[in-house]
Amino acid sequence: MGEVELVFLGTGGGRFATITQKRKTGGIRFLSRNLNLHLDPGPGALIYSINAGLNPQKIKAILISHRHPDHYTDAEILVEAMTQGMLKKRGILAAPLNILHGNIETGPAISKYHQNMTEEVIPLKHGVNFKIGNVKIVSTETRHSDPEAVGFRLEIPSIGAIGYTADTEYFEGIEEAFKGVKLLIIAVMRPLGSPWRGHMTPKEAVKIVDVVKPEIAIATHFGMKMLYSGPSHEVKFIENSTGVPVVAAFDGMKIRIGEKIRIGKTGQNEQGIEDFLKNN
Repeated sequence: MGEVELVFLGTGGGRFATITQKRKTGGIRFLSRNLNLHLDPGPGALIYSINAGLNPQKIKAILISHRHPDHYTDAEILVEAMTQGMLKKRGILAAPLNILHGNIETGPAISKYHQNMTEEVIPLKHGVNFKIGNVKIVSTETRHSDPEAVGFRLEIPSIGAIGYTADTEYFEGIEEAFKGVKLLIIAVMRPLGSPWRGHMTPKEAVKIVDVVKPEIAIATHFGMKMLYSGPSHEVKFIENSTGVPVVAAFDGMKIRIGEKIRIGKTGQNEQGIEDFLKNN
């Protein structure tokens, strides 16, 4: 059986976590024998990739969930890396239309020059199906202040499915897109008692995790209020309410998914879920 590795190059979200870098905002790298994908390359994605020993020139695809700077700012420089200095037409870029073409309020977030150097550009809205290598990806619905925002479901052969809610508030039916996933990455920006439209607290996250019942849920994308409250403390509410193991992501976290799911930090050995939760 193959394996896929996720490296969290940032677990912060929102304006103040981003501009202070209290948590990094570099996005998530997906790695396997056939996959090298960067999801939501916010500020610092290039530098944090290099610092983690991940060569950005080996990226084969860039996925962007929406047009907020903590999710897309380093996309152009990663396109330059993916195309090996803009010398080789290479790779896939998948992003919503307001990223690619702009809208009434803004211009494109990624220039036509950069888009034209990729092998394929995939415009996204919820419900778009596409493939990167042998991985099937479906863009999922969100409810966020950016109305064009999407989440993702990745179907990885011999591994299983991974879900990523991206920034969204809870809405009835959001669970359907993630049923059957082995691992669910859920953006939980705010702590209990501090809701904010377009985002979730652990209270709303419970509704999704309790229906989806993944083998493990990873909470990430923490704003300043969440960081002050303590993400590990906050996500215990989700775990205690659902019985699903829930981990608060941290910068540099590495998850290896194969027959078992193991968690560690870049440069360190990994532990099984139960041992990790017990020791953290």
